[in-house]
Amino acid sequence: MSPLLIAAVAWFHLLFAVVWIGSSIMFFVVLGPVVSRLTPGSRAEFTVMFFPKMERFLNFVVPLLLLSGGILFAAMSWGSAFVLDTWSVFVLAGGSLGLLTYVFALAKLVPAARKVTLLLQSGGSEEDLIGAQRLVGLASVVELVLMLATFTAMVAAGFL
Repeated sequence: MSPLLIAAVAWFHLLFAVVWIGSSIMFFVVLGPVVSRLTPGSRAEFTVMFFPKMERFLNFVVPLLLLSGGILFAAMSWGSAFVLDTWSVFVLAGGSLGLLTYVFALAKLVPAARKVTLLLQSGGSEEDLIGAQRLVGLASVVELVLMLATFTAMVAAGFL
């Protein structure tokens, strides 16, 4: 693969990584505190509009992030005998953590967010809504920790 093409794939990979991690951090640092201060009706209206849009957005960004990472890894190690050196160990660890993070989000975070949205739209019980919101919060924390571990592994690959 040409160096220019590798640079383009790397650029997109970094862009998608920044968008994914940035959206998660934005949720914790800005949206969470702001939304928690809204009236219950405004919070429900925001949540019903936000969660489905965020899900569609991330279902575009994250697969492209993972795909570009796989292409980049293949391009940067293409033509040489595969050796588990420090770089490849950290890149493979980071890629595995990234994939795990996405699978976790699809298995836990997305269903919990859908449940919150459904409960808000259907007027479900307050107890069920609180439980689903707690699950979204917990899953969001786990996802952010996994993303930061992924990011740490990838940065370490560049410096070790």
